Amino acid sequence: MTDAALSRTIRIRFYQDSVRDMGRTFRLPAHADMRSVLKQSALAAVPKKEGWTLQLFTLERTKQEERVAALLDRLARREMGGPDFAAAMAMALDGSCAVLAMAARDKERIQRVRSALSPANR
Repeated sequence: MTDAALSRTIRIRFYQDSVRDMGRTFRLPAHADMRSVLKQSALAAVPKKEGWTLQLFTLERTKQEERVAALLDRLARREMGGPDFAAAMAMALDGSCAVLAMAARDKERIQRVRSALSPANR
C-alpha cells in the first residue's frame, strides 16, 4: 500500500478481558474527515452502560517517529480486565492519529489514563 492509502485506512481494536482486533481494515474516501471517522468508530465499538464513565482520548503524531497508537494500546492493556471495563481504539494505519474510547464503572481507571497522558507527566 502507498503512504497515501495508509493515511486513509483505519483499523479498530477492542479491549475487555482480552484484546480483539476487528480483523479487517477500512478504507476511507478522500473527502472523509479522518479524526471524525476515528472517533465515531471507537465510540461505536464500546458498549454504553448506565452509570459508567466514558472518555475519549485522541492523539495525533507531531513527529514522524512518534507511535501514538502504541501508547494508547499500552494504556488500554494496562487498564483492561474484568466485566466493568471496555475500550476500543481506532487508528490510521500510517500512525498519524489514534482514538481510544474507554468506558469503566470505576472512574479511577479512566483517571489513570488521563493522568498518564497529562503534559505534567511527560
